Amino acid sequence: MLIKPIISVILCTYNNQDSLRETLKQLVKQEVKDAGDFEILIIDNNSSDETEATVAEYKRSCDLNIRYIFEKKQGLSNARNRGVSESKGTYLLFTDDDADLPTFWVSKYLEMINKKQPDCLYSRINVLWDQPQPWWFDNRYNTLFVHLDYGEKEFWVDDFEYEFFGKNFCCKKSVLKDQGGFDANLGRSASVLAAGEETAIFRGLVERQKKILYFPGAEVGHRLKDVEYSLEYTERKILDGANSTYLVHKKFANRRLFDRPLYTVKNAFLQLAVNFTRFIRAAIIVDPKDRFYHYLQIRLQLKLLLLWVKN
Repeated sequence: MLIKPIISVILCTYNNQDSLRETLKQLVKQEVKDAGDFEILIIDNNSSDETEATVAEYKRSCDLNIRYIFEKKQGLSNARNRGVSESKGTYLLFTDDDADLPTFWVSKYLEMINKKQPDCLYSRINVLWDQPQPWWFDNRYNTLFVHLDYGEKEFWVDDFEYEFFGKNFCCKKSVLKDQGGFDANLGRSASVLAAGEETAIFRGLVERQKKILYFPGAEVGHRLKDVEYSLEYTERKILDGANSTYLVHKKFANRRLFDRPLYTVKNAFLQLAVNFTRFIRAAIIVDPKDRFYHYLQIRLQLKLLLLWVKN
């Protein structure tokens, strides 16, 4: 009789074989007492590079339970949902092909699961800068670059303030399936730099009062692609993300106007007033970094209003 693993590591990848190789190199070196406690699922989301051969190389070189799964339906949420359906673990631990993983990553999650028995748990993410930061960057862009750090102490999360990201979070499979998995309308695809599927999962867990634990001890790194240093990529990511933001607002709206989320239009007008005022001030005092930030925020709020009108 096969013993069910405690954790299924689900790593989704798309045309990023070089970075995937680095992450796999770290995954196969995880220091755990019993290798049977976890399995590794690599979900290839319709890649056209040598992703399959890269995974096969690591399957041959170690004794860990590694499974390669090809998901033709494009989109990160589709890939993650395939991982959920194929997994055998009680808990599902998600990461990406650009994650830098310490050797104790899985063991720390196993330790916290054994001690706390949470429904969901997650840890820190630190951006790894291998080039100088762009001139326009400051901490206001941290979430855009998937940086997460809520401090040195673990705590139970019971509000919407402390959201997790898909690069480093773990959830009971049964709980995730009860929520319907990841919403394919929200996640990233080959052509759209959207997000939000994790936000929908997180907000659903909070609303259902599930046991959500933040702990700092399993930090992962985020390796940046060259394109992520560009101004154009950042603009696109912010504006593509407006679609997901609106759909999340719509999904969780308590008050509506013409079957549209009232919060979206109220908050957009408020933020437009704030950001336009700060944009003018930054222009007057010649602060290009602050001016650019508020320019992007104005474009974001205008797109949200447009989406609200179109519904």
